[in-house]
Amino acid sequence: MNRPGSVGLVVLLVLSSVLAVGTTASLAAGGPGDAVSTTPVEPQTGAAIAPQDSRGLLRQETREFDNTTFEIRVHENGSATWTFRYEQRFTDDENATRTRENFEAFAEEFRANETGLYDRFTNQSRELTRAGMQESGREMEATNFRRSVRVEDQFTPTGVVEMSFTWTNFADVQDDRIVVGDVFDGVPLSADQAIVIEAAGDLTFRSIEPDDAQYAGGSLTDAESVRWSGKREFIDGRPRVVFDRPDSAAIGDGNAGLLGGNLVPILVGVLLLVVGVVAAVWYRRYGPISDGESASDDAEPTPPAGGAATGAGSTVDPATDAADDSESIPNEELLTDEDRVVKLIRENGGRMKQVNIVEDTGWSKSKVSMLLSDMEEEGTISKLRVGRENIISLEGFEPEATKSPFEE
Repeated sequence: MNRPGSVGLVVLLVLSSVLAVGTTASLAAGGPGDAVSTTPVEPQTGAAIAPQDSRGLLRQETREFDNTTFEIRVHENGSATWTFRYEQRFTDDENATRTRENFEAFAEEFRANETGLYDRFTNQSRELTRAGMQESGREMEATNFRRSVRVEDQFTPTGVVEMSFTWTNFADVQDDRIVVGDVFDGVPLSADQAIVIEAAGDLTFRSIEPDDAQYAGGSLTDAESVRWSGKREFIDGRPRVVFDRPDSAAIGDGNAGLLGGNLVPILVGVLLLVVGVVAAVWYRRYGPISDGESASDDAEPTPPAGGAATGAGSTVDPATDAADDSESIPNEELLTDEDRVVKLIRENGGRMKQVNIVEDTGWSKSKVSMLLSDMEEEGTISKLRVGRENIISLEGFEPEATKSPFEE
């Protein structure tokens, strides 16, 4: 699959925004004799364009802020509200007052005007959703842009810059669950960064990967959000979160009554109507049975089931025979993704490298990775890490741990 723009998918937007946001911190970095400027310095053009440079630059350009958090609030319809939150603490030192004054001067300009910082954020958000649409195949759009800046007087007064937007169809909505992760591609975090994924509405967490996230509550299902923080780099398709969907009766546009208790009498009425129509048709066709007809019917032998005839004159309906033959022919398009993977591995001797599965199916790395994780949880396949390769095996074809999995 062609994936232009999806390399470092999330990193691209984060980088573009942080390059600009990082300039605001320079307002607070000057000494007591420096002049106050409320105009953000323009970052060098092109620095946020090259995906191959994004990971290193991401770690560099947030150094002026104390903390950076990427909050993703997932809704029941699969859309998500993304909020980038940047914090700068006004520490209790000789420059704290000057630092706060400079930040408040920037805040006034940021509230009053759509600065270059905010324009870059909205443009890169739209680029990100377009890249995500190519990666996932879902229709996506960036909408509802918002910005805010304030000083929170906590134990340590902190300047906070937030920019957010709504990403439609961000998550994959399935029958019984909502899955987040297929648009992520090798997301890095630096020591002062964190990713937080929140459950909106009646969504509840079913599973998370990696499973070392922090959350409040006695269990994952009781948590309202999960958090990964500190220096690390996620593999493709991670972080991955699976939510349980609420009851369908709770979802809709005001027709919950129709989907709830009122549906039962409607179905009963429809069933009675169908039974009545069938009875009327039968009566019209066969009419009342007289005693003579009953005797005649009793004298006739009952034909074999299915209308089969005996004797030399018996025939077989060619259309029925052809239909049976067509049903016996396997149709590749009717196979599920799991069945296709199992069939492919079986055709290759019972085990394959994960990278070869990606090549043979033509699917993206993130899709194959998530699919194999689900299959491993279900016990369909097993995975063994050998060096930098994942070896995927069917039951009974697992390689020995003491030698190469493809050693004869």
